[in-house]
Amino acid sequence: MGIKAPVDLDVIYRPIEAEMTRLDAFLRDEFQAEEPFIHELLEHVAGFGGKRLRPALLFLCTRLVDAEVSDEAIRIGGVIEMVHTATLVHDDLLDGAQMRRRVDTVHERWGDRPSILIGDFIYSKAFHLSTSVAGMAEALSEATNRICAGELLQIGSRFNSGLCEDTYFEIIRKKTAVLHALACELGGVFAGLDAAGSKALGGVGMDLGMAFQVVDDCLDYAGEETVVGKSLGTDLRQGKLTLPLIYLRDSLDETDSRWLQEALSGPMEEAVEVRIHEMVRNGGVLVRSFERAQAFVQSARDALDEICSLDVEVSDTVRQSLELAADFVTSRDL
Repeated sequence: MGIKAPVDLDVIYRPIEAEMTRLDAFLRDEFQAEEPFIHELLEHVAGFGGKRLRPALLFLCTRLVDAEVSDEAIRIGGVIEMVHTATLVHDDLLDGAQMRRRVDTVHERWGDRPSILIGDFIYSKAFHLSTSVAGMAEALSEATNRICAGELLQIGSRFNSGLCEDTYFEIIRKKTAVLHALACELGGVFAGLDAAGSKALGGVGMDLGMAFQVVDDCLDYAGEETVVGKSLGTDLRQGKLTLPLIYLRDSLDETDSRWLQEALSGPMEEAVEVRIHEMVRNGGVLVRSFERAQAFVQSARDALDEICSLDVEVSDTVRQSLELAADFVTSRDL
């Protein structure tokens, strides 16, 4: 797909090393429970966190104007990561995924009910924590509501072989990009920027989140499970029309397009699934999808340039890290 060499997260996070250490300590404390079974589940789920990109974006946006990252900002960064983790637990169940971060998913090891309930447990804990910071509970609840709406829209669109590009983008804007946008916008709030400046940073996050999900959808066809560390190929199995499939459908001649749409209209045999995967990998649509992700990243970089051109003192080091974070979104393996 022409993906560049992966960007080193340690380089991106260098200006916020201390903040990421504080975040890790906060999350270690929150992923604890006195009841042994809940503690076992939380300890397992804590390993799903990985990159912690969303709280890192919050801290970088706070530090962009050399503002201090307060304990409240650390707490909200942790809350955002907890919400993200809860969505992963529920997503894995919805997708029937067996592996996440190279370990069993919760439902694979313990079953559906614990998976649902531990996700809900983390959500509720995150909302409780958010109430201790003025104005944050409303922002977090609104974002989570949009995430759920995006997931429901995707479920309602299963096996819809005529799904259009606009609806696909609406789905990923709600279910994925909204949390990146919230992290960046709240970074602006904690930095003391006005509403317009914070919203502009939120727009940067939205574009990065859109690119992140498009690349994720490409990796479902082009990635290797041993590298990516999670179950792949679930989108097609679950009847999800992601961007590569939409581009494939629209690129075929009438006969092949009709065959594909019929195949996508319901559960399919393994041989059909294998054929479609080969068509996606060999049809040039992954390159086209990846280029669309790069366009979102360029939009984010352009918006960041505009913000940095305003009458504010900007940290060049932090700005560079944000630009590298944009590059990371389209160069990652995970």
